[in-house]
Amino acid sequence: MSIGAYTVGTALLVLAALGVDEPSLSRAGLLAISGGLLMAAPTALTGLLDWLAMPAGSSVRRTATYHLFVMVGATVVFALAWLLQRPGYHAGDVRTGGWIAALLAEGLLTAGGYLGGTIVFVHGHRVLGEPQAPPERALRPSADPTLTQATHE
Repeated sequence: MSIGAYTVGTALLVLAALGVDEPSLSRAGLLAISGGLLMAAPTALTGLLDWLAMPAGSSVRRTATYHLFVMVGATVVFALAWLLQRPGYHAGDVRTGGWIAALLAEGLLTAGGYLGGTIVFVHGHRVLGEPQAPPERALRPSADPTLTQATHE
């Protein structure tokens, strides 16, 4: 949820900065970033719970630690973008600081998303070892003996 909201918000602010229907886009961009910020805490909580379940010292936990710091950094920069863009909300203005901060945050978000993908697709965290496993087994993979090796590092 957060990644989509942040990405839409950034795109709308950049389009508004380019002069495409500025009043509507700048408002919508700020609202989308607001949605991302509202979902940041629950999203981070699920990530923290995953991180705590990873074996200490494992390569998957190291990657997840980098992912954690990059994503927290992106959230902080998106919060800054929100603060910089907020004064333009009622006037429908896009603020230079707002869209530039959102673009920088989007770069961090992309890097963090790449690291998150590495956790899943390289390390196999939270991936069932059996392609035909029933979906309910994915709800509690830590209780599933068919996990890939990443969880057992």
